[in-house]
Amino acid sequence: MRTVTRLTLIWLAATGVTLPQTGPAPVPKPGEPTVESGSETVTKPEDGTTAADPGEQPALPSGNAPKPLADPRDEADPAPADAEKPEAKPETPSRDHEADVKERPAKPEAAAPPPPPDPAPVAETPEDLALCLKDLKAIGADFSQEQTIDGEFGCGIANPVTVRRILPEVALEPEATLRCDTALSLARMTRDMLIPAAARAFPDKPKLSGVGQASGYVCRNRNSADDGKISEHAYGNAVDIAGLSFGDEKMPVMIARQDDGTAEAAFQRAFNALACLYFTTVLSPGSDATHQDHMHLDVIERKSGFRYCR
Repeated sequence: MRTVTRLTLIWLAATGVTLPQTGPAPVPKPGEPTVESGSETVTKPEDGTTAADPGEQPALPSGNAPKPLADPRDEADPAPADAEKPEAKPETPSRDHEADVKERPAKPEAAAPPPPPDPAPVAETPEDLALCLKDLKAIGADFSQEQTIDGEFGCGIANPVTVRRILPEVALEPEATLRCDTALSLARMTRDMLIPAAARAFPDKPKLSGVGQASGYVCRNRNSADDGKISEHAYGNAVDIAGLSFGDEKMPVMIARQDDGTAEAAFQRAFNALACLYFTTVLSPGSDATHQDHMHLDVIERKSGFRYCR
């Protein structure tokens, strides 16, 4: 190829033939006007502008600059102008806004269940009463049967007994009127637990000779309040113990703290615990504001044999 080109150039030089300075003039399209520009024929555009030089990069018309590629995620189909707008949801009122709370209708409060009625005086069956009286006599208690007590406000005892001595050697000081079950529970606790515990705790003292009671049957509310539930004392179910007698010596019940290492405190703690084996309610000294200097013992019947002791 190089050899042919070289021979062509040598031949052109020898013969004096030269190449034309410009290429062939452009042929105008049918109906397109032409103008003479020197030795060249220039096609004149219809809008009167001169055609750009073939070597120049034509400028882009204004407004037709290339746009950067758009991120497809930024493109969203705009809603038509006449598209139906979704119905705006009402604003949820604030819970703690006072005006909102007032505007909302108040929910009717559920009626509280009525309090359980106070237990009525217990009337033992003739068979249960006969068995209790037999056991109370067999244990050596000194007592007498009384007429039915039909007190006001629901107070009363169907078959009361007045007890003077709970055991042959232990007096009830002073005597008290109780239900037979209450008297029998007190007598059994004294015989089985109280006398042996006192002898162990106070070997130098005389034998237990008396149990000092502060309240037997009395028609009143609990804790002697002006209103509220009726006390178990009002049914003969309760007895309050204020102290014990050892011959001529009187020993009051006491608040027994756990860090108190005296024999008296140890005996009182044992008394509080063993009483709950015979009574269903035991409020020991210091258990609340109204039981600071005595013990409350009662035989109220509860579901499933539940006992309340503190």
